[in-house]
Amino acid sequence: MLIYGKTDIGRHRATNQDEFKICSISENLGFGLVCDGMGGENGGNIASGVASDVIGRHLMEHLKPGLNDEDYKNIIVSAVSEGNVAVYDKSLEDKQYIGMGTTVVLAVVSGEKAYIAHVGDSRVYLIRDGKIHQLTKDHSLVQTLLEQGKITPEEVNNHPQKNMITRAIGISCFVDIDYIEVSHIANAALLLCSDGLTNTCDDETIKEIVITENPNEICDRLIDQANENGGLDNITAVVIL
Repeated sequence: MLIYGKTDIGRHRATNQDEFKICSISENLGFGLVCDGMGGENGGNIASGVASDVIGRHLMEHLKPGLNDEDYKNIIVSAVSEGNVAVYDKSLEDKQYIGMGTTVVLAVVSGEKAYIAHVGDSRVYLIRDGKIHQLTKDHSLVQTLLEQGKITPEEVNNHPQKNMITRAIGISCFVDIDYIEVSHIANAALLLCSDGLTNTCDDETIKEIVITENPNEICDRLIDQANENGGLDNITAVVIL
């Protein structure tokens, strides 16, 4: 198993509010985590930092080879829930941090299976056999409007409320976490990323970079492409192969 990650401030932001963590626990077990903070210049940094630290620590303490599906699910959901409470509690310490939050995408890979938790509009993709599949569904206003038939797919990218998310870590003491399991991921790549990548690079561009670049250069190339396309936001990519 190979895991790589990189984050970049982009071309238009004063600070980088994205955080990521990667870890290979054993030859066939590891995880990748991406958080994209929100809530002002200071709040976003703190939210993503607290969430990634707490979630990463929980995973390091509890993940080990040989666990069953239910064990992995319990560890992952507990880790994200613990991260949510930590960010929420931190927001109550100072009024300037009230309302801060962060997205989270987390993928734990054990052998040929991936266990994925997700809150917000950061994404996980599966790239296999020359095709790209978005595994997560954005928790965003435009996604809701699209599902309701109120906007078309063509209107999504330029919608004035495109960046408004409907679910985030740290907004309240409880968070609804999406969880999925994906089997048979041998010879596939998992990509975790913030919307700084997906808002500037379409799926086809992302796929081509993942399948053509050397593994240790994929994240660099994705970020370079996002910056070439405007670099409108912080950009983070984690790839698990």
